Amino acid sequence: MIRFGIYGNAKKEQLAKTLDELLHLLAPSHCTVSENLSSLVSQTHSVSVASSTLELAANSDILFSLGGDGTMLTAARAIMRANPNAQLIGINLGRLGFISEHSTEKLKDVVEGIRTDTLSKEKRLLLEALATSEANEKTGVLIRHDVLNPERETEKGDSARIIALNEIVLDNFGSTRMLTLEIKVQGSHLGTLRADGIIVSTPTGSTGYSVSAGGPLVEPTSPVLIVSPIAAHSLSVRPVIVPEWYEVDLLVYNDAKTPIMAVADGQEEIVIETPAVIRISGHQNRLNLLRHPSQSYFDLLRTKLLWSANPKGL
Repeated sequence: MIRFGIYGNAKKEQLAKTLDELLHLLAPSHCTVSENLSSLVSQTHSVSVASSTLELAANSDILFSLGGDGTMLTAARAIMRANPNAQLIGINLGRLGFISEHSTEKLKDVVEGIRTDTLSKEKRLLLEALATSEANEKTGVLIRHDVLNPERETEKGDSARIIALNEIVLDNFGSTRMLTLEIKVQGSHLGTLRADGIIVSTPTGSTGYSVSAGGPLVEPTSPVLIVSPIAAHSLSVRPVIVPEWYEVDLLVYNDAKTPIMAVADGQEEIVIETPAVIRISGHQNRLNLLRHPSQSYFDLLRTKLLWSANPKGL
């Protein structure tokens, strides 16, 4: 029997109604919900309550995310850490809902697709970054924020790894000066540039922070990484797309000798004393994403990002 898990953003107005409907549709299957949803579960439903998001992911074969894209990213991160074989599906209760793409009106169709095994299964690329400090080789890396495990925060060490579904962003911490970045791709020197920072994103994340920095839109199952400088002090610098199996090495420093920060999906932050060395590559695992086949990626571009829309309505 499939083990269903449900994770959600309790701040969303539609959550209680959507949760109740989903539990009715999944019956008689037994479900586990995240602790923050337990008070919203009607007494007519029999559910288990996980003590943490990581425990929820570990005990789920299929994990529902009820909320926006941020909720979806948290659920994805829990799967990465606790149960890489689990499958994730998003129900959108937020504004845009590009990753958590299914509307509440599609909830019945989604559950039926699970029962009939007709949902599309996609394996999405994940990023991994290993950060070290050349200034302080023993305690030069600080865990500043971890949405899934706050107990790690304030830990210091010689290195740290972070994993992302959307992107890994490097920028200044404690300074507004530009960074100097020496970039190597698969061992070859790409260049040295001055910029506010840099974004390395997956195709899934190409519609997130990367596109705001001028990066391209990339079909999400494409086997590539996207390297996009942030506000580069050069007219010749443009985003670069490389194969997913390439390693991107970054040596980062600044004139103020202040630390830099590496952020994964806006949910995990590490601070590295400069000069900082960061190696970014594709992760060995993939996120298993479930999608209803009635809506393609290009439908999402057209309807949610208004690609090709005429601003005059003509």
